[in-house]
Amino acid sequence: MKTTYGLPAKREELIDVLNTAFAEQNLDDEEYENRVKEALDAKSIEELEVIIFDFPKEIKNKLFPISSKDIANQKTDFPPAAFSTSSNEMTTPKSGLSNLFPSKSIKAIFTTDKELIPVLSEKSIHFQAIFGTQKIDFRNCRFEGNHFRIDVDSILSTTVLDLRNQDLAGKHIDIFIKGTLNEIKIYIPRGGVVQKNTNLIMGEYSMKDKRKGFLGQINKFLGNETAQTESIAFTITLHGNSFLGGVKVIY
Repeated sequence: MKTTYGLPAKREELIDVLNTAFAEQNLDDEEYENRVKEALDAKSIEELEVIIFDFPKEIKNKLFPISSKDIANQKTDFPPAAFSTSSNEMTTPKSGLSNLFPSKSIKAIFTTDKELIPVLSEKSIHFQAIFGTQKIDFRNCRFEGNHFRIDVDSILSTTVLDLRNQDLAGKHIDIFIKGTLNEIKIYIPRGGVVQKNTNLIMGEYSMKDKRKGFLGQINKFLGNETAQTESIAFTITLHGNSFLGGVKVIY
């Protein structure tokens, strides 16, 4: 459930926090501009909260004393499932109980959709975009377990997976990609290992370190490098096939 009461006032408070972070050189130009735009576009308190996902706890707790993440996490939407010990494929529970473990499916068809995922357990979650744009935000997500599966079907669409969450430490995620004329962007924390098992037919795969971009180099030259979020160890394996599509991993 999305909270909209108090949104304008909370938006102003958040922008003040971003202004302070920028003035103290804790956000570079690009991050500051992106986060202010995200704050202006936010449609709920929960969407505002994830904007400062990597800020110190004392700042987050002061701005959001009662965490919407904690409230959402009181119930787990996705029950655990079994993984084969001999492969990365998820196995279907036996004894005729498979219908007790339905996959979570979220669709964006001819529309733009933004989803905040509060909890993810060891069960597949499926995202499908057709002639649309889909942004899936895991920045404030609680990961229950160690091994997860995400399926992405994208046809003539753009899908963004934002996995910049320090709770990914020690986890493994299998991402299965399928689509045509699509663009998949995956934002991850620093320090992870990405294994590429995808088959991109007439497509392009790339990894981008934002620190090596134009703004990052300018800030380094000027001595204005901002404090970086601590690197963590995790693994992401990309699977699947895409025709005339692109996959970009950004960290």
